[in-house]
Amino acid sequence: MTALTRSRNEIEAAKLLADAGFAAQAVSRAYYAAFYAAEQTLGSLGESRSKHAGVIAAFGKIVVREAGLDEETGRVLRSLFDQRNVADCGQEVASREDAALSIRDAERFVDAVESWLAHPQRSSFRG
Repeated sequence: MTALTRSRNEIEAAKLLADAGFAAQAVSRAYYAAFYAAEQTLGSLGESRSKHAGVIAAFGKIVVREAGLDEETGRVLRSLFDQRNVADCGQEVASREDAALSIRDAERFVDAVESWLAHPQRSSFRG
C-alpha cells in the first residue's frame, strides 16, 4: 500500500468517525492522512525525518520553499498538526465542525500533494 493510498484510507476513516460522533478521533485521522502524504513527498526527494515536527519542518523547507509547492498547502499541514494536538491533548472538546474542517483540509492537502508528485517538472528538483 502506498502512502497516498493510506492517506485516502485515513480520510475515509476520519469521515466514519465524524459521522459516528467521534470528532476528536476524526481530527486525528485527518492529520495522519496529511502526515503520510507529506512523508511520501519527502521520500520522493530522498528525504526522511523520524519525528512529526521534523516531517512538518522539512516539508515546509524542502517541498514548499525549495521545490515550489504552494505555501498554502504547507500551512495546511501545520494547521492539521495543531488541530490534532488540541483534539488529543487540549482542554477543548473537538466539535463536529472541527472534524469537518480537518477532513476538508486533509483532502485538499492530499489532493495537492498527489498533483505535485505527478507533475513532470518536479522530478528535476534536487536541493
